[in-house]
Amino acid sequence: MKVLLLLLFAVVVFIPNNSIAAWAYWSLFVLMFVILFIYYRVTYYVSEANVLETVETPIDYSCFCAKVPPMSNEDLVRGRMVITGGQMHLYQKGIKKGEKISHVFQRDISQIARIETGKVVGLRHGLIFTLTDGRQDLFVITRYQKVYDEIVSTLGWSSN
Repeated sequence: MKVLLLLLFAVVVFIPNNSIAAWAYWSLFVLMFVILFIYYRVTYYVSEANVLETVETPIDYSCFCAKVPPMSNEDLVRGRMVITGGQMHLYQKGIKKGEKISHVFQRDISQIARIETGKVVGLRHGLIFTLTDGRQDLFVITRYQKVYDEIVSTLGWSSN
């Protein structure tokens, strides 16, 4: 998929748009974005059904997000955040060969002092979980305000 994306990008960039039909030229852009979407889904997306196969307790809440790592030179950890049994977990696509998903993060809800929305990395917005010891867990979430309201409601907390 990576090679196909690279080839399509090269064709779009280096072939003059008047050398082929306009519909074919613009179709290459559409094809490139479709392949990019498929690549993203295959590489990063973790469904709730995948998590349900490994979790024994019922899931109270889940959403797709990306955890901001403690070191700024590391990539975001994309996966599914799950709240279940008084704990928050993060699962991502399998790290080891043969693994469908991997458990990469866990936090007791009792360690979370408050939840806020705001900028978490660069221009990306998301949720800021401030812990009782002052540290923070940062998550990039596309619809952060909706997810904030849903998490606060799930936990039975006040949104103030």
